[in-house]
Amino acid sequence: MRLRAPATTANMGSGFDVVGMALKLHNVVQFEKADRLKVLCIGRYGQEIENSEGLFEKAIKGFEKVTGKAVPGVQIIQECNIPPARGLGSSAAAIASALFIANIVTGGSIPMKTLLQIGTEIEGHPDNIVPCMLGGLVVSYYDGETLDYEKFEMTDQRLTFLVPEFKLSTGEMRKALPESVPFRDAISNLKNVSQFISKIAKGNLIEAFRYTHDSIHQIYRINSDPRMKELISCIEGRNTNYWFVSGSGSSVCCDLEDVAGLPYLEAVIRTSPANEPFIIEL
Repeated sequence: MRLRAPATTANMGSGFDVVGMALKLHNVVQFEKADRLKVLCIGRYGQEIENSEGLFEKAIKGFEKVTGKAVPGVQIIQECNIPPARGLGSSAAAIASALFIANIVTGGSIPMKTLLQIGTEIEGHPDNIVPCMLGGLVVSYYDGETLDYEKFEMTDQRLTFLVPEFKLSTGEMRKALPESVPFRDAISNLKNVSQFISKIAKGNLIEAFRYTHDSIHQIYRINSDPRMKELISCIEGRNTNYWFVSGSGSSVCCDLEDVAGLPYLEAVIRTSPANEPFIIEL
């Protein structure tokens, strides 16, 4: 049996910790019962995955704790097509895969709502894990206990993600954020994310991107790494209509067609939103 777990782009500028969207870029995970948990990462980014069993084990233990079900040993082979530590939801895809596998091998009786709650508690925020498991663009609410969300179906728009050669740690990028922000910056973000979600509700993804300008998290993350600062400066110098850092970075979504000469660039991923949910293939 195998699963297809989509990449995700989160925050999406002004939608910090709230907005996330599934993409048509997938990790493919095959699994079968075994004497213990074994994880092998293969594919383009397989060699870049550190402690491959760690996230799978953490998610399975979270599943067992909440459901009371013992998960038998399983051998997992993950074909890694999502660049890790680049803000495209590689960790969320692994966690979601582990939760689906745990549910399948224990009888499949745990509802999606519970799996989403477990995944969100592990991630600490919902904007990657929820669209990974549900597909589409999702606006989520999580206060440490209560999880709520709305999913929106997206049109088949082409999106461009610039993937730098350097990685950024989500944990380290969190540490770069301030305890408070100026009142005017908070208001600016509130205005932008309100318009963003309003446009999404009307199905206007490209119009929504006009309101991805952020004042409360991106600038602190960008300024904490000179490579990110240089990359963003070059992108802004090319008069893009929009850009935003995907997740915690280092990938950037923008509407550039000509990317020649951009610094640190490893790959360009041109893809589109994935409305279909996490796919299980028997």
